[in-house]
Amino acid sequence: METDTAYLQHMSLMQNYNISDGRKAYQASFAEAFEKIYSEAKDADIKLSNAKEFLSALDSSELRTLQKYNSLAEAIDVDAISAEGAYNLLMHDNEQFDFNNDGLMEVGEGKSLMPIPRNMPNDVKAAYIEALNSLSDKERLMAMTLSFDMQRIKSVLDNTTYTPSLIDYEYLQNSVHNVLNPQNGEYSSEEFKALVEKFWTAFNAEYGNSEETKANSEETNSAVEEFLQKLRELGAARFLHELNQEKIEEQVEKYRAQLIQNMDKNSMSMDDIEKLVQDFKKQLLEQLQLIAEQEKSMKSADYFEIKSSLLQNKDEHQEELLELLLAQITRGSSSSELEKL
Repeated sequence: METDTAYLQHMSLMQNYNISDGRKAYQASFAEAFEKIYSEAKDADIKLSNAKEFLSALDSSELRTLQKYNSLAEAIDVDAISAEGAYNLLMHDNEQFDFNNDGLMEVGEGKSLMPIPRNMPNDVKAAYIEALNSLSDKERLMAMTLSFDMQRIKSVLDNTTYTPSLIDYEYLQNSVHNVLNPQNGEYSSEEFKALVEKFWTAFNAEYGNSEETKANSEETNSAVEEFLQKLRELGAARFLHELNQEKIEEQVEKYRAQLIQNMDKNSMSMDDIEKLVQDFKKQLLEQLQLIAEQEKSMKSADYFEIKSSLLQNKDEHQEELLELLLAQITRGSSSSELEKL
């Protein structure tokens, strides 16, 4: 299986995500045949690089199993799918991933939004998953709209390149605020407001309370927050101008020293520390890039402007947008739940 750090961290957290009862019931009749294929794929050390080759060796019955297990309407055409689409076909729902970070998770030829956003910090992601687990299937679908990346919708409306947003605590907090305090002609039903309050209470009860998170990432969160605070205060343009490789290395070495100082308390080896240091450095650079791109792209369109544009252009873009949203709903609900929505 793939060993990319971002993927492994996401997959580890996704093991705690409860697949909906409707989804599990649907997949049950195909599960035994799927698990046989899954086991063979693991034995073959399946990766993005060899997934299509593996699929090409399967017979029509096995391909149909993958089609049905993944809720795909059309038969699988191995030649027509990407490496990401091929790999995800062979994985359980909670092991599928948006590898190219284009905002869509490819499974076969199908494309959908990830149930848990890729660009969400791990501590936020852990709390988000637990909060969703506390909700019914219908409530979960409604709550997931809080993490929809409006930049993805904007890219569809404007036919521009997608620049991922950082779906962090502040992003969720703003989404909650927008629902509970609608402005500029926006409207939120009382039912939706009550659901959002229920989700937000559950989320905050979980956020930061995980002992594992505290033990493994207390120093990371503190150091990253210090970095981000400076970024917010100065603004991306000025921060980028003032920042250089030497300053990044200073931040990294400071973090390394903190880890070494607490290595006995946290039961870490030097190999563990080095891995955390490299992940920290990568995280700094990724978050710097995300925030800089967000600051630039969101100057011309905020949350309400994007939603307003969506409504004004709904006829022109509705087929593509509805396809994305319905793919998300279909993968997360039973047919009986969909009838209730």
